[in-house]
Amino acid sequence: MARLRLILTMVAGLLVLELGSASAVLAQPQPAPPATVMPSLAVDPDQVGVTPHWTIVIGAAYCGGYRIGDGVYVSPEPPLGLPSSVPDGSVLFSGQPAAVDWINGALRIGPGAGLVQSMICTAGQRPLKVELMPEAGFSLPTDPGDYTLDVWTGADPTLNKLTFTIPAPDDASPPSTA
Repeated sequence: MARLRLILTMVAGLLVLELGSASAVLAQPQPAPPATVMPSLAVDPDQVGVTPHWTIVIGAAYCGGYRIGDGVYVSPEPPLGLPSSVPDGSVLFSGQPAAVDWINGALRIGPGAGLVQSMICTAGQRPLKVELMPEAGFSLPTDPGDYTLDVWTGADPTLNKLTFTIPAPDDASPPSTA
């Protein structure tokens, strides 16, 4: 009988140890899922006929630089159209002057010469901001409505259709007193 109690005590002890280690494994912190960035577009001001500041944000893998292949492509859907030329310094890539050229009707934007980028690698995506300053000459139509820019990268040709709305101008004129 003493031998049976000893065996049962040993088995119970082993089970406690096994269950304790299993719960310790389950209690370990889990790494966060890789970040995903939702593409977005901001147009400021969003008024008919103006030449605004365009801000495009996309997600891209980052390891010693953004993984965008040969660049970020911007192609407006009609009736929007790109300017025929873009002055130096009027387009920014991650806050710095960008390299810009036209490829098959789309504006290709990449890091400018001498852009220093961190050698850090991050999991998932990191936000990449591309800006077209008013000096770039990319103006808004004279009609209110919804408009779309197609944006993609050389590394990921999936189209991001970024839509924005130009509201109708307010009739802010004072009533006539005549």
